[in-house]
Amino acid sequence: MTFLSPFAALLAAAVAIPALVLLYFLKLRRRNLDISSTLLWRKAIQDMQVNAPFQKLRRNLLLLIQLLLLALLLFAFARPTLDRAVQPGQRMVIVIDHSASMNATDLSPTRLDAAKEQALRLIDDLGAACGAMVISFAHRAQVRQPFTTDRALLRAAVRAIGPTDQLSRIESALQLVAGETQDDTATSLAAYIFTDGRLHDDTTLALPNVALRYVAMGEQPRNVAIVSLTARRDFQKPQIVQMFARLANYHDQPASGSVTIRIDGQVVRSVGVDLPAARPTGSGTQQLQFEVNLPGSALLTVSHDMADDLPADDTAALVIAPPRQLRVLLVTQGNPFLHKAIEAASVKKLVAMTPERYEDQDPQVLRRADDEGFDVIVFDMYAPDQPPPLHSLYFGAVPPIADVRLVPPPAGQTQAQVVLDWNREHPVLRWVALDDVVLVDAGRLALPDTAEVLATGQSGPLMAVTSRDGLSHVMAAFDIYNSDWPKKVSFPVFISNALQWLALGGQLSAGQSFQPGQVARVRAAREGAPLRYTGRARGRAEAGAGGRAFLPVFERVGLYVTSADVAEPWNRIAVNLLDETESDLRPAETLNIGTSVVQATARTGIARREVWRWFIWAALAVLLVEWLVYTRRMHL
Repeated sequence: MTFLSPFAALLAAAVAIPALVLLYFLKLRRRNLDISSTLLWRKAIQDMQVNAPFQKLRRNLLLLIQLLLLALLLFAFARPTLDRAVQPGQRMVIVIDHSASMNATDLSPTRLDAAKEQALRLIDDLGAACGAMVISFAHRAQVRQPFTTDRALLRAAVRAIGPTDQLSRIESALQLVAGETQDDTATSLAAYIFTDGRLHDDTTLALPNVALRYVAMGEQPRNVAIVSLTARRDFQKPQIVQMFARLANYHDQPASGSVTIRIDGQVVRSVGVDLPAARPTGSGTQQLQFEVNLPGSALLTVSHDMADDLPADDTAALVIAPPRQLRVLLVTQGNPFLHKAIEAASVKKLVAMTPERYEDQDPQVLRRADDEGFDVIVFDMYAPDQPPPLHSLYFGAVPPIADVRLVPPPAGQTQAQVVLDWNREHPVLRWVALDDVVLVDAGRLALPDTAEVLATGQSGPLMAVTSRDGLSHVMAAFDIYNSDWPKKVSFPVFISNALQWLALGGQLSAGQSFQPGQVARVRAAREGAPLRYTGRARGRAEAGAGGRAFLPVFERVGLYVTSADVAEPWNRIAVNLLDETESDLRPAETLNIGTSVVQATARTGIARREVWRWFIWAALAVLLVEWLVYTRRMHL
């Protein structure tokens, strides 16, 4: 048996016990009176024998009962606990979160280490016939040890769980637990989930036959995180890179410090920041914006110097690409509006050809990396027979892929309409105003659920984005000749945005980075080239068709450098946390699993239970005995 408040109980005992005993040493002083006979005063004479201020303590049943009563109350005040082993015949699943937030140091040495220690205690409590299994999860779940009664194997599996900086997703772990409930065993199943509750997925998976225990890891953390970092080259001056960063404070006290910007390791700027205290359900944030002159490629790093419990989000980096002059192929019967708008986007190369000539082109030539190839294809009122080999932009047409159709306007009716709404947050429509654009005889897009609608008119979706087989396609369901859009300032801005976004593979950013758990795709100089990368981890891959290689999933943040087979600047890979949920280290009070809301359990109480109530009931029973003894004496 252990006690949660032993020192408080000892202090109370040091005061209460001597006070109780002292009452049996002392008595009230009485007045002396002369009486004629003592025959009727024998009881008073016996009482006077203990009436001296200090006398020898005699054996007294009431004193013993009262001391026992006081001892029981003091034991209850000390909050005694009993170690609780797994119930006989019960199977146990140990589920341990090893995502980025579990590396926080508010528990010593880290939350993950504290969780593993608690899991080892659970294993020690296993009965001889009780089985257990071990599961770890972060970006994905993994069975570390299937069900076994061998404690040595279970302990080894728990100790082998290492830290990662990946995001926390519990769905796959719960699916593994649910799979263990499918067999027809008569034993019950208990799942102990060691996590801080900062999860990125809302699971609807119900586990009605599993006793869930959520062991909350974390105390009173403090963390200042870089939760967002983007960069974009200036539209008018491509050599200028605009950098946007956002810092968040998740502590209940304000934080002050400095933010340092480095380019290729050299400090270019340092500024002071003052972050407000976090709100109960949010954070104290501050936005930062900088401009740097970068005519070529570089590694841009942002870091802060404020002390906190999670180093993984104190630094973030971007690999800045050089300004890109695009090679564009325009497939049209003739459209001077499109031709001039594409030229205004400062493209390196613009080639226009008819649809008939395009169908005679070799797809492998179109995608070549030299001057013979292209980055983006623009189709004007024409849909190719086969899916194009490159990212593409369509006006009055859609790509020949499944579930994407262009529904024409009703025949014989001339209709004018305006754009009712558009996605102002999408990079393709950034700084693009469509409220003054009038369209005539515009069709509508029939799209799959995976497509993203960019603009909507009275007839339905007018503009959308879809991706298939690694290629992105931007579609507009109207002919620009039947609109006044080419006369608007927003038209060349849209063309420039769309071309840049498509050429960069669905990004409109000058910087590239990845999150832990993501797969990085790089392009080697030749097909079949072996690629290696080094950093906080080492790995290798092999370039496939077109020289594209997919590197293994990253587990830790940091800078990784590939072998010389990858052209600069893409031979450097920045991996950042940049996630508000993972950086918010405050443990969640509940876990929502299916229709169940699982309350957090303090990590100190997972293998023990408090039994102070037993002592309270025992004290009440002793108090009743004390009352009976006292009343019996009073009537003797």
